[in-house]
Formats: sequence, structure tokens, C-alpha cells
Amino acid sequence: MSILNRRQVVGGTIGLAAALSAGILPSRAASSLVVPSYGGRWGKFWSQQIIPGLTSATGIEPTHDVGLGKNFVANIRAGGGASPYSIFMGNENIATMLRQEGFFEPFDAAKLPNVANVYDNFKNPGLNGVRGIISPIGIGYRTDLVKTPPTSWDDLWSNPEFKGKIGLYQIGNTAAVLFLLLTARLYGGSEENIDVAFEKIKQLLPFEQVSWSGAAAASLVKGDSIVAPVDWGEVIALKKKGAPVEMVTPKEGVIAFEQSFNLVKTGPAKDDAHKYLNYILDPKVQEEFSGTLYTSPCNTQTVLPAELQREIPILGDRMKDIISFDWAAYMPKVAEVADRWNREMQ
Repeated sequence: MSILNRRQVVGGTIGLAAALSAGILPSRAASSLVVPSYGGRWGKFWSQQIIPGLTSATGIEPTHDVGLGKNFVANIRAGGGASPYSIFMGNENIATMLRQEGFFEPFDAAKLPNVANVYDNFKNPGLNGVRGIISPIGIGYRTDLVKTPPTSWDDLWSNPEFKGKIGLYQIGNTAAVLFLLLTARLYGGSEENIDVAFEKIKQLLPFEQVSWSGAAAASLVKGDSIVAPVDWGEVIALKKKGAPVEMVTPKEGVIAFEQSFNLVKTGPAKDDAHKYLNYILDPKVQEEFSGTLYTSPCNTQTVLPAELQREIPILGDRMKDIISFDWAAYMPKVAEVADRWNREMQ
């Protein structure tokens, strides 16, 4: 993990729009706010756009912490009576685990004016967590190697040309858990009853297993797999570079990485954490996320340009097509599922 300090004040329409939306008059202020983000395209986006825009809009100069979700979890747990983070960002299943362990507390809606326009299904009860970045996972495939493009999740099982050429995530990635629960839901199981999902997924063996979204997309490009559940943005980025890949929205709906923002009880800068999340939720900033990372805006007031709408089909009323799960019900099975997957998916 690397810690990068960003001392930049960058003007721009996004920062100004967010400032006006939040009702904030920017003034430079030293802050103990630590902003965690992933690396790669995400880390670059945070360091070059999100953090400078936040500073321009609010005057807050945070520390940027680049790492993986497991690093952020370890740092919160190791903090004892004091957390290095005032706000946590991670997939909702990981956030649920920390929430159950008592590390989080609800946000103050009065300090988050933009949350009023977030789709209700992305706000946890009591505002104890807000899912502010939504990355749909559809089915990616090689246009030059697939004769019959998929239209349904069931095609992974029923289309014989996919046998032995499917890419899936390793169970340590949230996407693998999402796919497991989706399979259970589609074939008569549930978060508590996942036996049917294991039996169905074993029918797909042998399959390529990767650890993260970039690797899933790369597997398609290399031809190690010709079809795979994958983060929408990764495939769009490759397509723009000329790769023969395409994405489809399965008729049953999509799953998604839902980045959950949570207020850490023992964090040192809670007011700044509210301002940061309010900035993330701003409709213009959500548009910038869509334009850079191809995420689906969580703010009902975000309007994307027509060209971008064609690239990101999960918008507006279609946000209901995102299949959600009861993570609290699933949490007791985490260790059991990881062990079973590693034994059986070989």
C-alpha cells in the first residue's frame, strides 16, 4: 500500500458545481481526512480529478491512501481505539462485515444534501452506509470467437461453444461471491441456501479463474476465455482500444460492484468525511465517474450525454435491474464458502 499526499488546488467546473450543490464556500484547510481508493485507473482518477476537485470545492486537502479493500479493512481493525480513516470505501459485502463488527455509525443527512437524490436502494437503513459508486457486471464476450452472443446468464450453461472457455473470478473477489449468489437465486437457492449454486457452477468446469476485473478483461483479450462475467467499465475501455470484445445485459438483470461509503466511529475528521461523500454524490461528479470509469450514476439528477448513455445502458429506471443481495444473511457463510470453493472449483 502506498500513501500519497496531494497538495493541489485545481479549478474546474466539477469542483465549482459540487461546491454550489453542497452550499459550501471553499477555503483551504488542513485536514486529517484520509481518502482510500483502489489503484490502477481508479487511483489515477482519484489523484488527478477527485481529490483536486474536492479541494477546489471545499478547501479540504486530504491524504490519498491507495490500496486494496483488504488493506483498508486491516487498517481499521488494527486501529484499536483510533482509526486512520474517517470514511471507508469498499464493496457492500465487506462493509456489511465491518458494520456488524461495530466499526461504523450512521451519516447525518443534514450534512449530506446530495444524498436526498440517491436512489433509495443504495441507501442503507438509517443511513448507515451509502453506496455511491455502482459498477455493473454483465457478460463480456469475444465478438470474433463467439458465434451466438449470450443474452441470458443461463447461456453460460446452455451454449455448448462456451464449454471450457468461460472466465470466472476467484472466490477472494467480490464478483465471485456475487456470481455465486446470483446462481443460487436463478436456480432455486438463496443467500442461506447455496448448495444449488455450487452444483451449477461445477458444471462449468474447467474455467479460467482470475483475481480482479482487469485480469478478467485481459483473459478475454488473450483468448484464455471467450465469455465471462466482468466489470462493464473494463470491457468498454478495451473496446475503445480496438479489442474485439462486447458487453451484454442479461435478460434476468445484472449484478454490480457497489462501493459502500461508511462513517467510521473512531475516525478523526467526521465533518470532512461528510463533505467528501457529499462531493462524491454530486450529480456532476457522478457524471465524471461515468465518463471515466463507466459506472452507473447513483444520483437521480445526473444526466449523461447521449453518447455515454449508449455505452452505459444501466441508467435511470434500469437501476432496478441491478440484483441486490441480503449480505447480512450471507455473512455467517463467508469462511465456509471460501473453503468449499477452493476445494471444489478445481
